Amino acid sequence: MSFSRDGKARIPESAQTEGEFLESILPVQSFVHLTTRHSMSSDHLKSIFRAWILGIQKHHGVTVGWVRSIENFPMRHIHAALVATVPIDCNYAAAFWQTLAAPGYSDAAVVKPYRKGQCGMGYVLKQLNCPANMIQFSENIPAFAEGSGCSRFSTTPAQRRQHRRIRKKLIQMHSPLR
Repeated sequence: MSFSRDGKARIPESAQTEGEFLESILPVQSFVHLTTRHSMSSDHLKSIFRAWILGIQKHHGVTVGWVRSIENFPMRHIHAALVATVPIDCNYAAAFWQTLAAPGYSDAAVVKPYRKGQCGMGYVLKQLNCPANMIQFSENIPAFAEGSGCSRFSTTPAQRRQHRRIRKKLIQMHSPLR
């Protein structure tokens, strides 16, 4: 998806700034707009989203992080940015969402390669200042951040192993011999 100057005008400055910062430190691979054919609860939508992420991870053989916003108007839907160490197969991701959330509804998913500088992350974060915002980050998102050091928060051994795997992939991704 591309954003014109008019599109950026609808995104609060704080969301644009935060989006630009996240773009600069995360390997964002895809911009996503996900809908369903019928209205569903936020919890059910989150559950389908989790299953979708697991399916994308299985398909690609890598860990996927995300930044997600759930909007309620005109119907509950998701805007997200997918973070990974490899490009996301956008056609697979869209078809898989359609299978999980909206069989037969061809407009259920728009999954596009992420283009830096187009304010896609800002669009995901556009509700940043709303009192009941539904913006969430995957638990593994800090592992993808370039230059991330040790966490000040306690982690489990499984989280530390995942963090090391992601960091290793990021190093390989930036290696000149790749």
